[in-house]
Amino acid sequence: MSTTVEASAPDLGPEPVTTRSRGVRFLFARHTYLFAVVLAVVLLVANLVKQPSFGATSQLAALAPLGIAAMASVPSIMSGRGGIDLSISPLMTLSGLLYATQLQPNGVGGYVAVPVLMIVGALIGTLTGLLIVVVRLQPIVVTLAMFFVLTGLDLKLAPSPITVSGTWMVSFAGSIGPVPGGLVALAIPAAGWLLVTRLTSYGSLLRSVGGNDVTAYTSGVLVGPVRVLAYALGGAMAAVGGLVLIGLVSTAESGTSAAYTLIAVAAVALGGLPLQGGGGGIANALAGAAAIYLLQSLLGVFQVSQTWLQVIYGAVLIGAVLFGAIAARDLKEERR
Repeated sequence: MSTTVEASAPDLGPEPVTTRSRGVRFLFARHTYLFAVVLAVVLLVANLVKQPSFGATSQLAALAPLGIAAMASVPSIMSGRGGIDLSISPLMTLSGLLYATQLQPNGVGGYVAVPVLMIVGALIGTLTGLLIVVVRLQPIVVTLAMFFVLTGLDLKLAPSPITVSGTWMVSFAGSIGPVPGGLVALAIPAAGWLLVTRLTSYGSLLRSVGGNDVTAYTSGVLVGPVRVLAYALGGAMAAVGGLVLIGLVSTAESGTSAAYTLIAVAAVALGGLPLQGGGGGIANALAGAAAIYLLQSLLGVFQVSQTWLQVIYGAVLIGAVLFGAIAARDLKEERR
């Protein structure tokens, strides 16, 4: 009589570190904003340790302009074709200057100024989008040209700083009831974005156009209008940023025209938004903006010189992009 001996699987011990690390990269690849979120949390803890008076209200107010500039950059990037909108920063400044030189002096200085300026921003964004779609120019060329045009308009409207006092916008620097004003400022463009992308099919259309506009076109998607609307949305969100800037410093000046041009793009990239288009959302922009702002604050505590600040920003950004590229590669291999 023969006896059958069942072979048992060998005990391989704990899961290899490489497997666990790949699992972490898969998680970060699926949720591209996580790298910036983790970095922001670490930097927040470090700031709280080094600055006991690190108050939420004042910090959110200071973060709001950068957060809005980053959010305003998202729609054009998601639309694909390298749609980085370089005109966001001077458009923010133009919004504030229009309020200070045109609206307030003519009795339109109340809350009605918000939708009025958002419409102006949307119209400017629409013009940018039409130049890209109809004339078939590269987005980087068109938005750079708009950057110079809007910067010139800013200088024309305000050759010197204009003091704006006694306005409701100062609440952005403080609190609106129990809610920090900076949080309300960030919520205005975020709410507009969510209404457009979640309550309609526009969000999925934008992702399909940004992912592959040829495939989207053959599927019946109106690629041109979708792309133009992306620039219009960015312009509307940027307009809110101009009012927030006035609330922070009670001044409207053309000198801020270029202040958020590159740092907004850096925030979006750090937040993990795919720069080739087709993915991500405003969560990426907000996470990246928070990480950059908290890094600025912490380096300011250590009195790091401006020269080294730029080097550190670049190094962190390169690290984030490399991590995202590795994670995306692993995720693509897993799906095969």
